Amino acid sequence: MRKIPATLALVAAGSFAMAGTASAAHDDNPSPKVASYSYGLSPVQAESVPNSQASGSTRVKALPNGKVQVKVKASGLAPNLPHAMHLHGVPGDAPDLGCPGPAADTDGDGFVTTLEGVPFYGGIVASLTTTGDTTPGSALALDRFPVADAAGNLSYSRTFRSEAASADAGTVQVVVHGIDFNSNGEYDFDAGPSSLTDAFPLEGTIPVLCGGIAN
Repeated sequence: MRKIPATLALVAAGSFAMAGTASAAHDDNPSPKVASYSYGLSPVQAESVPNSQASGSTRVKALPNGKVQVKVKASGLAPNLPHAMHLHGVPGDAPDLGCPGPAADTDGDGFVTTLEGVPFYGGIVASLTTTGDTTPGSALALDRFPVADAAGNLSYSRTFRSEAASADAGTVQVVVHGIDFNSNGEYDFDAGPSSLTDAFPLEGTIPVLCGGIAN
């Protein structure tokens, strides 16, 4: 059985995506310079997928000078493991279908993979790393994403510059990844490889939570 260490920095492809039905609640009358949007984060996977029924919430603020502040709180995640998180969106006039649910499992393998979510909410706008680069190029830098505690809880807050994320703060989807199906404390290959590349496990890249609003 091959295992991927939790701190391994993964190098990956352009569109890292997710799914789930989310409830959105926009703040009333945001100031002209600071627009704030709050959403619930809902499970992407069907209840039959082991260890997949997490929950959470997020707040995205568009700040002056092209900056954005993102806060994420989640519970029920894989304990003591990093969880890749991103802002996703669809550029231009193309439809953004929001967070897909279990029906997005088009190949019928029982999972909604990262690539199966892309047609719904688009590509990565920003990577929610804890330090360093926040561009789509850091999509799978697991050594710089937040780690859930021993109880599976995660709390994240970061303010960073991203003109694209700031401009589309009201329509982005927040996606959280990573499910330890077999509860062995590792992202391993027991469930097969990631939909992005055979070099990395499905467990480490599969979407677990999603929230946001479609355009």
